[in-house]
Amino acid sequence: MENQNDEKNVALNILAGIGIGAVVGAIAGLLLAPKAGTETRQNIGTTLSNLGGRLTDLSDQMATRFRSAVDAGKHAMSDKGQGSGAEEGGEPRV
Repeated sequence: MENQNDEKNVALNILAGIGIGAVVGAIAGLLLAPKAGTETRQNIGTTLSNLGGRLTDLSDQMATRFRSAVDAGKHAMSDKGQGSGAEEGGEPRV
């Protein structure tokens, strides 16, 4: 249980780091570019919109991987329980 919380925290920290780095990089690039104010604001809006889409895709991928890992863990635990010679009721097989 604690291991799952640790894995979830690591995944969230990675997503947060990627998101913050992307935002900072995009803003720095746009603000340092020699363009007109209107064009810069349009670029910021487009970049933030694209970033939102990327973050949504990335979070969907992470959620899918996390669910797959949880399902694999559950499957492994159920296989381990079945292989111990006990039925679901806790009584030995005959």
